[in-house]
Amino acid sequence: MAKPRTRQRRRALKQRKAQEAKRQRIVTMLIIVGVVLLVFAGIIVAQNRQSAQATPTVSAAVVMPERREHPNAEDNAMGAPNAPVTIIEYSDFQCPYCLHFYQQIEPEIIAKEVAQGRVRFIYRTMGDFIGQESLDAAEAAYCAGEQNRFWEYHDMLFVNWQGENVGSFAPDRLMKFAEALGLDMDAFRSCFESHTYRARAMKDKQDGFAAGVRGTPSFVIIAPDGSQQLIEGAFPYTEFHKAIEEALKKQP
Repeated sequence: MAKPRTRQRRRALKQRKAQEAKRQRIVTMLIIVGVVLLVFAGIIVAQNRQSAQATPTVSAAVVMPERREHPNAEDNAMGAPNAPVTIIEYSDFQCPYCLHFYQQIEPEIIAKEVAQGRVRFIYRTMGDFIGQESLDAAEAAYCAGEQNRFWEYHDMLFVNWQGENVGSFAPDRLMKFAEALGLDMDAFRSCFESHTYRARAMKDKQDGFAAGVRGTPSFVIIAPDGSQQLIEGAFPYTEFHKAIEEALKKQP
């Protein structure tokens, strides 16, 4: 009888060992799963922190631009209608290089070329070139133009830009800009909400592409004989002056 009991004990021992090994495998798998979940959780937390840090908070304050002269302003153009040279700027209100041009170069062109009757300066948008806020800002500027305040609104947009597609030109802020300028808000709101100038803004972009524009800001300089030169980038005023002088030599 001793021999069968020994076999039973051996079988029981094997079963216990098998059960213990199974429990160890389960514990090991649970530990691995737990570690993987912790790693993924850490990655998600890190990404959320980076996203929060990368998304700036747009200030609700409206900054008023310094007053600028816009000689013979008419809609999106300024300068004498019969000026010998025309400059068409293709721009995006969300473009940081366009902001640089507005701050550093445009004032000299206005004072030394436009105000002197040498240049007629025309601003054209590039529709949704950078994003939806670009298009919304373009439409709003053209709506302000209905009240002969295009250039004031143009200035307002640039001084209140806080980054690309971060809410700088959200519809409610565009309304605040118009209100701060003292525009007729019923007329402005009706114009903007009905997208009166969306097609015009998008045509600006197509015209820009047709002229060879591939980035903003870009400038088409039209000489008296109708010939054109494309300048791509916010170059110093001296470069524009040279181009204007060359254009003036091209008489019809």
